[in-house]
Amino acid sequence: MPRFLQFREGTRRASGAEWIASFTDLIDWLEAAEAVTGSQAARLRRAAAASPRAAAQVWGRAIKFREALFRVLKARAEDGAIAREDLATIEAEHARAAPFAQLSRKGDAYRWSLDPSAAVLDAALQPLVESAVSLLTSAKLERLCRCGNSTCYWLFIDETKNHSRRWCEMASCGNVVKVRRHREKARSAAH
Repeated sequence: MPRFLQFREGTRRASGAEWIASFTDLIDWLEAAEAVTGSQAARLRRAAAASPRAAAQVWGRAIKFREALFRVLKARAEDGAIAREDLATIEAEHARAAPFAQLSRKGDAYRWSLDPSAAVLDAALQPLVESAVSLLTSAKLERLCRCGNSTCYWLFIDETKNHSRRWCEMASCGNVVKVRRHREKARSAAH
């Protein structure tokens, strides 16, 4: 899974505030994740400054897309039913993003990326949509898992040879679950 496409339920702070609270935040995040170049980010920021209402609408679509994609991936990881409306959201954004894609060579392979000259606000979603659709249509989807900590909703691709990864991160959820099990065993032994 591309490193900028990581999902968890409730991608908001504990206060309930959205982490990506504006179009500018979205562009900042895409740039930090190297999904857009600095010059692409600058062009998109200028377009947003010229059309703040349109930028807010694109940001709203990005959040809606993220939530729909998370629900699709979570349902897939848990062998649940996938809502047709979530797939329709993904399909609609894919159709909108396609005109901003450029086929480029990377090593021995080709990949879709954001057209370097794109400055239309809708172009901001192209890297996200392309990454999502690539995952949804790849064999890697078979290795999609939800973290084994019952209170965590992070999703990940298990790339271990024997499909043994259980936690989003061993340092956080893995340790939490192991400590929880150890305490339960200690309590059971004490009674």
